[in-house]
Amino acid sequence: MTEIPALDPENRDYISCPHCTIQIPGDVSNCPYCLQPVMAGTFVKPKDIRNLLVPPERFPRLRKFYRDHGMWVKIVVPALLAALVLWLAVVSLTRVRIIVPSDNTFLIEAEQERKDGGRVLLIGKLVNRGEDIPDLSLRSIGVIAEFLYGDGRTERKRFFPKNPFRGEGALFRGESGTFEIEVPKEVKAVTLRGEIVNLGEDRVFVPATRGIRRLPAQKNR
Repeated sequence: MTEIPALDPENRDYISCPHCTIQIPGDVSNCPYCLQPVMAGTFVKPKDIRNLLVPPERFPRLRKFYRDHGMWVKIVVPALLAALVLWLAVVSLTRVRIIVPSDNTFLIEAEQERKDGGRVLLIGKLVNRGEDIPDLSLRSIGVIAEFLYGDGRTERKRFFPKNPFRGEGALFRGESGTFEIEVPKEVKAVTLRGEIVNLGEDRVFVPATRGIRRLPAQKNR
């Protein structure tokens, strides 16, 4: 009867034989029990990472700090996390929502900044992707801001983008202008739209054929 070889008492890594499922040393090429070849490196015993999760003994200061102040850490850390969650909730509720409908002619981008006193300032940019709107014309490019208040009221205001090389509201195709909008505190959402404004609306022009009416000259005394 063939004797079953005993396992070495040394600190060797052992693996399961793929043929007879018996624990064998990991550095052998043939199983000492079933004499079948074992592919070296195929079956490797997984490393135990539990020791990596435990603070090593070479950090005595950390262990002493946790032993002396562990109770306060358990109280302060949840309180700080709760305060952080509350702050994020307040910021999300007080933040003004910016709505920019899709437009093939005017591209509007805006972001908000908070100033002193809780004021909200929208800083935006408008890009003209349509026809040229030159200076000294009866047309201008405007940004319509519609404010939605918390009680459901709406208010509309008009702003004109500024370009450093042209007048206010004048942009050629491909040019951009910047604008700033101060948002009231009660506003929850702002909708921004671009449009071409007819500057000649509600204006009365005197025809040139009528001439200019002059006041009668006063008589000299």
